Amino acid sequence: MSDVLVETTKLSEKGQVVIPKDFRKKMGLKPGNQFLVIAAEEAIILQKMEIVKKKIKVEEILDIAKNVTQELSPQESRL
Repeated sequence: MSDVLVETTKLSEKGQVVIPKDFRKKMGLKPGNQFLVIAAEEAIILQKMEIVKKKIKVEEILDIAKNVTQELSPQESRL
């Protein structure tokens, strides 16, 4: 699980969430990038639109998120 980054952030009064610098660097995010926003159960998932345009199904994105969540569950006490 070494390729998974975990950090906390918070929602501003304007509804904005800051994506931490290490995450932006790892994902190659730049100002103006667009995201698909998915609300599923107790999670909000941001998926880069360039990946969505490559025809990755939402179900596949949800499966990936579910697997990461399951892997992180024992580590929740760190947050």
